[in-house]
This record gives sequence, C-alpha cells and structure tokens, in this order.
Amino acid sequence: MPPEAEKPNQFAKIEAVLQQHPGVRAARVSRENVGFDELTVYVVPHDEYVGPVLTDTDEERKRIQKWRKTFDLTQMGKEAPAPEPDFNIAGWNSSYTRQPIPAHEMREWVESTVAGISSLRPQEILEIGCGTGLLLLRLAPKCKRYVATDFAPAVLKKLRKQMDQMGGSWDGVGLLERPADNFDGLAGGSFDTVIINSVTHYFPNATYLAKVMEGAAGVLKPGGKIFMGDVRSLPLLEAYATSVELFQAAPEMELAELRERVARRVKQEEQLVISPAFFLALAERNPKLSGVEICLKRGRSDNELTRFRYDVVLHAGDKGNAGIEVEWQKWAAAETGIEDIRRMLQDEKPARIAIAGIRNARVEKDVEALKRISNANASGAAGQLKKELETVSSSGIQPANLCSAGEDAGYRVQLSWASCQPDGSYDALLSRTDCAAEEPKPLNWPQPSTADVELARYTNVPGQNVFRERLVQKLLSYCKENLPEDLVPRAVVVVDALP
Repeated sequence: MPPEAEKPNQFAKIEAVLQQHPGVRAARVSRENVGFDELTVYVVPHDEYVGPVLTDTDEERKRIQKWRKTFDLTQMGKEAPAPEPDFNIAGWNSSYTRQPIPAHEMREWVESTVAGISSLRPQEILEIGCGTGLLLLRLAPKCKRYVATDFAPAVLKKLRKQMDQMGGSWDGVGLLERPADNFDGLAGGSFDTVIINSVTHYFPNATYLAKVMEGAAGVLKPGGKIFMGDVRSLPLLEAYATSVELFQAAPEMELAELRERVARRVKQEEQLVISPAFFLALAERNPKLSGVEICLKRGRSDNELTRFRYDVVLHAGDKGNAGIEVEWQKWAAAETGIEDIRRMLQDEKPARIAIAGIRNARVEKDVEALKRISNANASGAAGQLKKELETVSSSGIQPANLCSAGEDAGYRVQLSWASCQPDGSYDALLSRTDCAAEEPKPLNWPQPSTADVELARYTNVPGQNVFRERLVQKLLSYCKENLPEDLVPRAVVVVDALP
C-alpha cells in the first residue's frame, strides 16, 4: 500500500485515468476511505457518450424486443376470452395498486379517446400500435379503410380472434406485424388520419419518436391529422412519482426516505416521458406540419391516465395559415371559481372566453406533496403528510367540471397543456357554438419558445439506469487495464454531480 503521504497524488492519478475514458466527464475519489483496498470513485457520465449509446440501433432494438415480449406474454397469459370481444383490457394495470385499472374507468378512457378521434372525421386511418383493438374495433366499421400495425404477434393473433367473435365484415381492415418506425409499402399521402395511441411511452428514445413522427407525416394527405393519444407528461413526472410513492409508502416512512424513493423512480423510469414542447418544436421544424393541439385527457375518473397524460393532434398542411390571437385572462389574478364561470356564461353569454393558467384540481395535491418533500429540511413521516394533504382545500378547477359548465351553456370547450407548466395548470378557450365556425381555426395558445432546443431535451432517457450499470462494469475493467493493481477501485458509483 502506498504511504499515507502519497495518497493525494495517487487519488489524482486515479481521477486523471478515469477522466480519459470517453464516458466520464468528471471523477472524484472518495476521501473518506481508510485504505486503498476500499477505494470508491464517483463519476459523472459524459452526455456526448451516453446519448449515442442509448440511441444506438442495437440498443433500440433490444428495448423494443423487451416490450414486445412483455405484450406477447400479457396476451398469452390471458387465454380466457374477455366478457366483451371489443373490450380486451388485459395488461392495463395501475401504477399505484399494481392491480387492473377498474373496467368502468377504462371504458370511459376508451370512449373519450374514440370521441376525440371521431371528431377529426377520419375515413382512411393508419393506426400504429393497435394492441387489442380498443380503438380499431370501434372506429373501423365507420371508415373506408383501416390499416393497423403492431409489433407483438400474440397481440395481433388475439385481435384477429376478437374480430371473428364480433362477426360482420372486416374487409376494409388490414393488420400488419411490424415496429412503429416501419412504413414500408404505405404510400405517401394515402391516409387522412394516423393514430398513435398509448404507444409513445414504449418508444426507446426521442430520436426514435421523431423518426416515427416523420414517417407518419409522410403518409398523411394534405389537411390530414396525427392523433397522439395517452402521452405521459414530462413536466409532471416528479409529481407522478411522488403521487405513486406516497400512496405506497408505509405510514412510518420518513420523508427523507420518501424523497429518495421519488428521485429513484424518476431516474429509473423505463418508459419514454415527453414534454408537450416536443410536439410544438416538431411542428415548427417539419414543413409538412402546420400546427399542433395539446389536449388534456377528458373524463371524470381519477387515475394516472387523466392526471398525468395528454393527447396531441398534429395538422398536416400549409404553415401559412396564422393562428387566431385571443386576449387571455390570467386565472391567478382573480382565481375565478367554476360557479363564477358558470354564471358568466349563462348571464353575460360572451362569444369567447380565454383563461390562462387555471390551477388543475386533478393534480393539485400531488404537486403540493412534491413541494413539501422537496424541502431538504422537511421532517416527519409519510402517514402524517397524507393526513395533512387530506385537509388541504382545493382551489383549482376540475377540467371535467369546466367542460360540463361550458357545454351546458352552449359552448365548445378546448383545454390545453401547451404552456408546459410543471404544476399541471392549463389554459381554456370557451367559444359559443352559435358563433363558432363548424371547422374551428387553429389558436395561438400560450406556449414556450422551442427555438434552438434539441428535441432530446424534451424527453427523459429510458434505460438510463441499465446503461449506468453497464458503464460501471466498463469503468472497472478500464481501471484494471490502466492502473496498478493496488490502485484499482473497489467500486465505481455513477452520479449526476460530484459530491
């Protein structure tokens, strides 16, 4: 073992060697070690190394294969026929309870999604990732042509069986087994609607998502639309993680441990989570896309699907059509309640009301919980925090209540998350139906600037945790090859910043 006086020099040597590895941006030997046989080194990975590895074609293929096996096993393990052949919800489990999401909540989710797509008046549909046909079996009978793709053969086999059970003619439907980025044989400009519903969170990375979007835009007719449904929200990822971890926490769990579990859940997230800004940026940069709508999920069910996910509609066509400018009222200035809005609509009957920054009652307590545990000095236990949150009065507006108030008064209600607020607040436009055009013009919603921002910045990095484990093994091997035996660290710990 080197003399004690030599330790600082030897530490510097270890750090210098590690920093020569292309995957390491910074390295620090722990000064708390007693001897060199207990050396621990902390490293910060290099973004320019991590990115290419995670977007490598082989790495993408591995992640896609993993999800395909998951879906195949889900359907092969559910051989008993569903009570209704058009309502196979196998695999739709709650992150909170790990049990199936209640059927009545799933039915509302399906019906509201179908209603949103039907409002686009589709006739020639391409659905990417059709799954067990929750949308196809309802939309296809009303269309001229419906091409559906999925990468899981067991899922498609089950879907064909469901179609046979339902009977009738499915001559206009074609099923193709292929990954989402495969558009071979699909002619450009041959569909008026592309559906990608509840699929994006299984994509391996932002690059793959952009590739699929480019292909989808290519097969659209002028004036066609891409419906991206059930997209997980990146601005609300921490609130989601807090909500799940707090629900599952034992009453006696200390807030410090809860905070660590939330951070771990975010870091180890295996699904692709996307900011609405990704689609705003994509629409600005793709010459085939003329505009985008970021829509809150409709429905009254209180679950992760309504709280933390959203829908997107991208429009194909000429970018020359400028969006409508409206005067936005700031909700925070008066904190207008739902009854105030209801009275305004019924008594004053304005042609249009535009309200920005409405506090979202769906996620209000989740956001408050995140705020409280984010304080490093917060003390106490999870059980006490749950009790405190139960007493917090809601000052926000339930999106479903706002929709009901507007529609009851004869208004078309549009709700948007284009502003990408981390607290889940939303913007609303209520337009009197007797004043509105049958085909509403695009609106300039409040939204952040996306100029000169890489698309990858608008998503998380799925599989990052697996990559870090691999990097540790690579760095240990690298040290064995480039350092004297007595200086090889016992452990390498990958961190976001040096301690």
